[in-house]
This record gives sequence, C-alpha cells and structure tokens, in this order.
Amino acid sequence: MTIRPFLMALLLSLGSFAVQAAGSPLNESFTNLIALSNNALEIGKKGDTQAFIDSATVAWEALKEQNEKGSSIRLQRANAKLKAAIKAAKAGNLQEGIADVEQGIVEMQLEKK
Repeated sequence: MTIRPFLMALLLSLGSFAVQAAGSPLNESFTNLIALSNNALEIGKKGDTQAFIDSATVAWEALKEQNEKGSSIRLQRANAKLKAAIKAAKAGNLQEGIADVEQGIVEMQLEKK
C-alpha cells in the first residue's frame, strides 16, 4: 500500500515539470531578424520607398516564419510593428514606416523578465 502514494507523488511531480517546461520562455535568438530589420532601416533612410517595402517584407516574412516555429509575445509585437511599417510605406508615409521598424527592433531587443 505504500507504493501507491509514492507512485502518485512521482507522477504528479513529473506532470508539474512538464507544465513548467511548457510555460517557460524559449531561448529566442532575434539576431537574424534584427539584421534584416536594420537593413530595411538603412534602405528607408536613403529614401527609396519601394526598396524599403521589399526589404521590410523580407524581414516580416522571416519573423513570421520564426514565430510559427515557436510563438512568442515579443515576436507578435514586432510582427505588428513590421506589418504597420509596410502598410505605412505603401500609403506613402515612409518616415512612419521607418519609425515602426525601429519600434519593432526595440521589441525584439527587450530583455526577458
């Protein structure tokens, strides 16, 4: 009879470790995404709207692909900023697009708490 409580305790502890692992933050590396976003910034600062849209789209697609592998709130925020940047640039407001990309980079660089 003493084996049953021991097995239940073991199962519960293993279950709690699995729950903790599922909720723990992933080791995220945004180095490539930040580099692509910085590239879009450099192009945007030169004043070429179409090239900015193209490079921001490349960064957004890479970000979207990484987010599909492991969803992250930081990636979701950066995703929204990059989408807004592309939309603003297509509407003719390149400076707003540049500002949105800069905010997206900030979101990716925020320290985990």
